[in-house]
Amino acid sequence: MSDVINSHASTITIIANGHPRTVKAGSTIADLLQELNIAATRVVAQLDGVVVSRSEFGQAVLREGCRLEVVTMVGGG
Repeated sequence: MSDVINSHASTITIIANGHPRTVKAGSTIADLLQELNIAATRVVAQLDGVVVSRSEFGQAVLREGCRLEVVTMVGGG
């Protein structure tokens, strides 16, 4: 039973692109992108209304209830 309690304590819920998503507590934008198999070089991220520089993805910690918007850039011509 304590394993169940501990597993819930180690996760948080964020709002990613308008949808609730559960992530490990302490996760960064870089961690989430890696989990989703999205190349950081191809996205723009906004955390709680502030655009986050790609160089800061590894330091931008996601917190309970935060709002993350990730836009993937697509090339074409």
